Amino acid sequence: MAKVKDQLAQVGMGTLVAGLKTVQRSLSKKQYKRLIATAIAQLLTMHPDLGPGQARRRARKVAGAKPARKMLVKGKAGAKQGLEAAAVAAAGGAALKVASKLSRKVADRVKEAVEPQKAESAAQG
Repeated sequence: MAKVKDQLAQVGMGTLVAGLKTVQRSLSKKQYKRLIATAIAQLLTMHPDLGPGQARRRARKVAGAKPARKMLVKGKAGAKQGLEAAAVAAAGGAALKVASKLSRKVADRVKEAVEPQKAESAAQG
């Protein structure tokens, strides 16, 4: 049973890290630090000895940025929303992978169709 829990924990952490890496390029350094601080604060709120305020303060110390309160998930709905977000992130990652493969195939086909026409026009011109 412990192995299953370890695997689920790995999947969750992998999803979190993949999500952060995905948005890293699209955010400024300041926004990215704030996102990481928010993720840390969210994780610390699950700690049995820390309250939400203490979790936010510690996250701010660790990350060097203020966590975004609007992004924090509150209460018991947090687990459900977390699972939904993980499922969306996993599906989004898979969809992105499929889309990139498909776009490469389409680009190759277009290139194959255009290059013979270029060769013909160069021979005629």
